[in-house]
Amino acid sequence: MGKYINEINGKPIGSSYHDKCRSLLANGATRVSDVEFKPNMVCVVDNGFFAAAGYAYCEDEYEEFKAPCGRPKTWFTIENAAELAQ
Repeated sequence: MGKYINEINGKPIGSSYHDKCRSLLANGATRVSDVEFKPNMVCVVDNGFFAAAGYAYCEDEYEEFKAPCGRPKTWFTIENAAELAQ
């Protein structure tokens, strides 16, 4: 675990859950369900004071993000997620 999207085209995508979701959508992301793994999946997880936009780069990583933990999560796909993630 450990690849996250924090900026797109050199611009920060924000730190809150809502900021990250809005920024991903504004940069061409598509909201998707978590029913099955898809290439270029990103899971935005609300951690309270900050959020994480985690890149699910493989099915195992997808399963880790998908695991129930009580935190709100929103799933997206975005082209070139691998290049955007650090």
